[in-house]
Amino acid sequence: MHGDIHSRLAEAQRLAAEVTAEVESEDGTVRVTAGPGGDIRRIDLSMSAFDLSGVELGETVTALVKAAADEADRELSEAIRQTLAGMFSAERQEKDR
Repeated sequence: MHGDIHSRLAEAQRLAAEVTAEVESEDGTVRVTAGPGGDIRRIDLSMSAFDLSGVELGETVTALVKAAADEADRELSEAIRQTLAGMFSAERQEKDR
């Protein structure tokens, strides 16, 4: 039982380190990859991104960073929920015996 808990917790930690989400601006000028908690992994700017004003580029990057981090948070939450769900159902079954 405890080994199963430890392996599932290790899996949750691995997921936290590996989950990423990528979002791209509608015009394709900016792409951001982020992990959970706002961990920005990569920002890609196309050459046409430099045609934007500094304010426009900043607003676009900021919005995409938030969107990518939010998506990564959602993906991580769902993955952890699925990983841990089995652990709690197994624990309930063991108690019912």
